Amino acid sequence: MIETGTRTLRERRKAETWTALHDAAASLALQRGIEQTTVEAIAENAGVSQRTFFNYFRAKEDAILGLQEPHVDPEELSRVSTSAEDLLDQVSRLLMTVARSAIGGADPDRRRKLLARYPNLGRHKMEQMVKAETLVCYAVAGLLAADPAWSAPAAGFGPDETARMLVMIAGIPLRFNLTSAGFDPAKGVQPDDLGSSLALLHHLQRKLS
Repeated sequence: MIETGTRTLRERRKAETWTALHDAAASLALQRGIEQTTVEAIAENAGVSQRTFFNYFRAKEDAILGLQEPHVDPEELSRVSTSAEDLLDQVSRLLMTVARSAIGGADPDRRRKLLARYPNLGRHKMEQMVKAETLVCYAVAGLLAADPAWSAPAAGFGPDETARMLVMIAGIPLRFNLTSAGFDPAKGVQPDDLGSSLALLHHLQRKLS
């Protein structure tokens, strides 16, 4: 395999094909509407086969928005410390990163137009966010299970249930931003936004404790 910089030639070609399919799908949807934007038309405009399309996207709606399978970066996960006082913050930021990994493409203005014109596309985006949360739950459960301070059952619940509760709490700042006035779904939650909502969460924790 030929190496080109930090990415292989195969990886670069895959990225180029993904972008070509996404650009074709988004452009066709804006020009013709979703109903008239078929997988056949997307593949033809991108210069690939329909079979190739399904190697990259499960449905045309995912291609239109530029959705991809979320993933947990091992390096990012390795920086999460179960013994740290700011574990909740770390999990919240990990959740944000994994959620953002599900959205590709470099044209938020076009994504904004698509979401405004076809609100039903938001459902497909939310499905990817649920997948991202599930991935983070699984990853955090592994970290807790490997830490003796966390692996012992708490109130009858093991690491899997504990991780699920932790991730749900860590997701509150993200949901706070998602439902705030002025939130831009095309850009998603930004690191600075998350910092301020985390500060509010900790303020409430102190007030309620």
